[in-house]
Amino acid sequence: MTEVSTEATAPANIPYGRHRDRNDLSQVLPLTTPFSLLIDPSNGCNFRCVFCATGNPELLKEVGRPRGAMKFDLFRKIADDIAEFDAPIKSVHLYKDGEPLVNTRIEHMVHLLKSRGLARHVEMTSNGSLLTPERADALLAAGLDAMRVSVYGASDAMYKRITRRFDRFQTVVDNVAYLYRRKTELGRDFHLHCKIINVELTEEERETFIDTFTPIADSLFVHPLHGEALAEESAFAAAPDTARKVCSEPFLKLAINFNGEVSVCCADWRMGTIVGNVAEESLRDIWNGGRLRDFRLKHLEGRRDEIEACRGCSYVQTLPADNNLDGFAADLIAKYRA
Repeated sequence: MTEVSTEATAPANIPYGRHRDRNDLSQVLPLTTPFSLLIDPSNGCNFRCVFCATGNPELLKEVGRPRGAMKFDLFRKIADDIAEFDAPIKSVHLYKDGEPLVNTRIEHMVHLLKSRGLARHVEMTSNGSLLTPERADALLAAGLDAMRVSVYGASDAMYKRITRRFDRFQTVVDNVAYLYRRKTELGRDFHLHCKIINVELTEEERETFIDTFTPIADSLFVHPLHGEALAEESAFAAAPDTARKVCSEPFLKLAINFNGEVSVCCADWRMGTIVGNVAEESLRDIWNGGRLRDFRLKHLEGRRDEIEACRGCSYVQTLPADNNLDGFAADLIAKYRA
């Protein structure tokens, strides 16, 4: 039975993306191995969505964000670095700022991670427009464990309004339906999740989304627009003063951009939290390095606003409740200063 969630009932992270077997965070930090990695196969996209920074070329030019697809040699080096950690990564998400299927080697990336046992769980997020039957078959054969498909409308007109480039709603439906049918035929333990972002979504469009995708997905989510402002506005909405102070992301994961530069979290679309470059140093050295340590301490010591990319960011407010580190800051400061 397909699970359907809305902004009123769903957690910020869907069930298959959670760290199911971890202990209380305050007891296990500092981690010798990150819980998860985000690796961006491409920060370019075939859409120009109105709410997304990637869809705003003028904004990207203003902040100086480079554009490109990850070279497979660099990905192979990342895989070698992952193998140096004390344990396999629990989850690798092949997505950050762009559409991963723009990278023609994405299937090989999945296969490399799975064949070497470098991650327990490999997933990706896609807009579904490039998810042809051939690519769906290749991803399943490579060992992909889950896919999130972001749906941008329940009609051709809505797709055109949101993406500004694409107006074939049925193409996405057909692509998702094929992937769901094939993973079922193969008996694969594969989770297919579809979400729609609530941008001017009418009740009729919401119901069309649910009715269309319930038979061809394992779970659905009507997603609020957290921290993803319209393209002509700031990328992040201001966080309430009374909200959570310590972001857990720097303590749990890393986000590797297409060019090897390593960001602290997935929300860093402008690449403003760089703590190293995996093309020049090992991932393990970056994880245990001084730049990331100082970054963590700024969060723990209530100095988050000293980091321009974190100032006013509301993403921290969308993180799971069991990631809240505010009550353990003093103990963690002592650990990270030791």
